[in-house]
Amino acid sequence: MKIEKCGWSEGLTSIKGNHHNFYTAISKDVTYKELKNLLNSKNIMLIDVREIWEILEYQKIPESINVPLDEVREALQMNPRDFKEKYNEVKPSKSDS
Repeated sequence: MKIEKCGWSEGLTSIKGNHHNFYTAISKDVTYKELKNLLNSKNIMLIDVREIWEILEYQKIPESINVPLDEVREALQMNPRDFKEKYNEVKPSKSDS
């Protein structure tokens, strides 16, 4: 497993290795400024897949929701009411990708 710094923010890291894509859109790198603009536009939902201890240690990414990576598959299969109850956010729909 290789860890490298993300290009858009100091202190955040990405882990390259085994992963799953839960979306169908084309992936692209986003600069810190682009991410900030996207979050301010309210046109995206940023799902932070870090574990709770990582959020507590390194802080929450503003305007993101936390769904730990090992819960993503199950979370996206939940009905909207259960998702809202557990994560306190509206569940993204398949058309949101």
